[in-house]
Amino acid sequence: MIYRAFLILMSTIICNVAFANSKTTLTFCYEDKQLLPYYTGNSTEQPELAGATIEHLKATAAALENVEVRFVRLPWLRCLSQIEQNQVDAIIASYRDDRLKLGVFPLNEHGQPDTNRSISKHASCLVHLESNDIKSKLENKEHPIVVARPHGYVQPAYPDNFTIVDAVSQQQAQDLVLSGRVDATTTLCEVNGLKIAPLRAPLTIIYPPLYSSTGYLIFSQDFYKKHKNIAEQLWKQTGLNIKSERYYQYLSYPHVH
Repeated sequence: MIYRAFLILMSTIICNVAFANSKTTLTFCYEDKQLLPYYTGNSTEQPELAGATIEHLKATAAALENVEVRFVRLPWLRCLSQIEQNQVDAIIASYRDDRLKLGVFPLNEHGQPDTNRSISKHASCLVHLESNDIKSKLENKEHPIVVARPHGYVQPAYPDNFTIVDAVSQQQAQDLVLSGRVDATTTLCEVNGLKIAPLRAPLTIIYPPLYSSTGYLIFSQDFYKKHKNIAEQLWKQTGLNIKSERYYQYLSYPHVH
């Protein structure tokens, strides 16, 4: 009788330890092209210095202790497709009404995106060759301006005289500007209200920003239904864990200090 009680006790302890050590795996999809300071490397692999967004997510998961993140790199449009099909658990993207079909955003009581639980707030500026007098073109609302933008991203409301040309990546978009094939592209120029815009010479930047956007951690419908408490904890911790210096450091990649 004592031996049987001992076995039951040991079995209970083992089960409790196993439960305590179990972690929920979150499969996070992000694009396989470098986009500094968010992601580094043009590959399906994750470099050791993976980018500010990846560091942010790792720190957020570590703070909860019951979540581990599995990273998957795919073309961006495939990430969007896979979260809608519940084949990955999360992505980061800006809010748009038609993106509600992709997954679950952190919303407030009014059904609007909750900026207090965003992962980053950033602004983009126009970038052009110093020799291209684009400022005078901007003042003339009828003068056509050709802007290269990586495809797959939300297109803001550009002025009517802008023509948008798709690029494969931010690097290619800047190359198109450098070669004179387009007038300009856009680049990250502010993070959390602070200016950051080192560029490849002879590119120059135009302030104020052309547009601003906010990035949110979006969960697939399946993940949110199965792990609602964890999702809510991740949103809360993500908002608390913003560190602007992560972004500044990666602007000097690969020489991150």
